[in-house]
Amino acid sequence: MIVDLGLPSIHFDCRGTLKNQDRPPARISTNLIVLIIAVAFFAVFLEAAVRLVFAHSLDFSMEMWKYAVELKRPVADPRLSFVHAPNRSAFLMGVQVSTNSHGLRDREYSESKPPDTYRIVMLGDSTTLGWGDPQDQTIPKILERELNQSGLPGFRNCEVLNAGVGNYDTVQEVEHYRLYDRAFHPDLVILDYFINDAEPVPIERHTALLSRSYLAAFAIARYDALLQFAGLRPKWNEYYAGLYADGRPGWIAAQAALGTLAEMTTADRAALLVTIIPELHQINGSYPFNHEQQKIKDILAAKKVPVIDLIDGLRGHGPENTLWATPTDPHPNAQANALIAAQIVPWILENLRARNALPPSALE
Repeated sequence: MIVDLGLPSIHFDCRGTLKNQDRPPARISTNLIVLIIAVAFFAVFLEAAVRLVFAHSLDFSMEMWKYAVELKRPVADPRLSFVHAPNRSAFLMGVQVSTNSHGLRDREYSESKPPDTYRIVMLGDSTTLGWGDPQDQTIPKILERELNQSGLPGFRNCEVLNAGVGNYDTVQEVEHYRLYDRAFHPDLVILDYFINDAEPVPIERHTALLSRSYLAAFAIARYDALLQFAGLRPKWNEYYAGLYADGRPGWIAAQAALGTLAEMTTADRAALLVTIIPELHQINGSYPFNHEQQKIKDILAAKKVPVIDLIDGLRGHGPENTLWATPTDPHPNAQANALIAAQIVPWILENLRARNALPPSALE
């Protein structure tokens, strides 16, 4: 019995050539084209939907991606990797973020310092930038207002320049100061140190697709979140603590950068202060990074750099998340920024009073 399976009959001709007597119908090619078009239209629809949903969102991953695409530009310097593009603006994490002609999230400043003005440059990452905070509620701007209201010994005015750049580490902050911020001739440099500042310098790699597609950025962000949920990425506290293990290249580079900053400010006769901003997940109880922050303090003490550990002034003000930029993002909000500035003001005033009390020969 012969059973017809409905398959095309195939045979070889005398030259051994495979011949298909029953060629596939043309509709297979048509169906394939229709499928490709349908997938393309569906992708366009999803792209439009994601753009609509995340146009003004508080989703940390998507907002950080938009920040990198809209406000940053790559540079060839491997110790810097990227900087803010000048004169750009974007709506990020619920607030407007704009850069001036120098790429700072601040108003315009001339490089030449006005007479009788005490100028401060504040270096840091997204905590200094003011992630999720209006510009006038960032640490530099609150500090500037408080100092001007307090009155500075020997000066009529105070300027605090916000040189914070999101995702920077200590190496990048110091390199940015060397190349850009040093030209403002500050009287004081404040470096805001955060626990992840011992990371290696990140490299911004955005393909044409990732730089333009919300859908691609969303998919990558959710894939990364899935890996963390599955335990295939280290927990945040383990990751941060691991940055300070002996021999880690990022920590070694951070120590060297702190030394370089101390040398530059000394050569410029500018004061230097390092503030340690705590990770705000767990500050009211036992802080998980006491050991790591003591390492930072020891390095700074060896370099004779003054340091303020800001955790005590942030404790005891209610649950930790009341100091967060959003319920899921522990960047400091306006209240936390005010508490930080309030701890820096007395140090500056005391330092200026002590400096003014010294004879001119002692300042040489």
